[in-house]
Amino acid sequence: MRNKRLMHPRNIFRTPPDYTALAIKYKDFRRVCKLELTGKVRIDYRNEATLRALNKMLLEEYFQLHVDIAPGSLVPTLPLRLNYILWLEDLLVPLKLAATEEVNGIDIGCGSSCIYSLLASRKNAWHMHALETNASNLEHARNNVKLNSLENLVEIFKQIDKQVVFSDFFITKPDVKFHFCLCNPPFYDSSLPDPFHATTRNEEKRAPPHNCHTGNEEELACEGGEVQFVQRIIEESDLHKQRVCIFTSMLGHKSSVGRILATLNTKQITNYTTTEFCQGNTTRWGIAWSFGTSFSSNSVTTVNE
Repeated sequence: MRNKRLMHPRNIFRTPPDYTALAIKYKDFRRVCKLELTGKVRIDYRNEATLRALNKMLLEEYFQLHVDIAPGSLVPTLPLRLNYILWLEDLLVPLKLAATEEVNGIDIGCGSSCIYSLLASRKNAWHMHALETNASNLEHARNNVKLNSLENLVEIFKQIDKQVVFSDFFITKPDVKFHFCLCNPPFYDSSLPDPFHATTRNEEKRAPPHNCHTGNEEELACEGGEVQFVQRIIEESDLHKQRVCIFTSMLGHKSSVGRILATLNTKQITNYTTTEFCQGNTTRWGIAWSFGTSFSSNSVTTVNE
């Protein structure tokens, strides 16, 4: 796996799983594998059914999580999601939280898998508040929380207005201060004529995508794409700066990072940090900003050793 060494140092997937042993153990995963003449298992990452079986198996094997993903919805890649959670752990260190302190996080757009909230609650016992607008995703997210008996740590909140990120939710939690928010926004700009086939890559310098695309249109695209979505979070963070210690989001395009940093500087938000999430052939970027918790000034970090 390329860029494996650049995964977060604590990411368990820096050591590749033994897929042959796992195929023997999990029959649903075994059905989608292909056996090579060498006896090793080969995985077709460009097949959506294979990706679904793979991720369900990895969640069960490594985190004892049973996850049902809605048909046609986004299939989360576990190494990437884990990189994000581990980065959040690092960002919380300066807060010097007591071991017994309750950590509260907000998951903006949790999707049908509710993957970030499930991982954060299972791994770290964080109290997660998962926001979602899509009715089908809401139903599956709630079922996934129940399926894993995590109702005491994960709460699902139905967002009515897609243009509002925090305001409606904060009304329901007037006395809670949140340590962080996370977000995996829709990458693509739905206002473009052909948003899902717009060229955002330097094809000469970057390898082609290794995985097939999954997800419904609402999960993948919105007006203005990820830049406008995160800009909306920035606008609302300025209004609710006392409610969240650290605001964060993932970005799917490197070109988006500079545009988001420009927005932060325009808003005179100078306390921010960025990172790269490296896994396989895929690279994503993270951006975090705060009105209280100090980062190294305008710092740029990478989740490697």
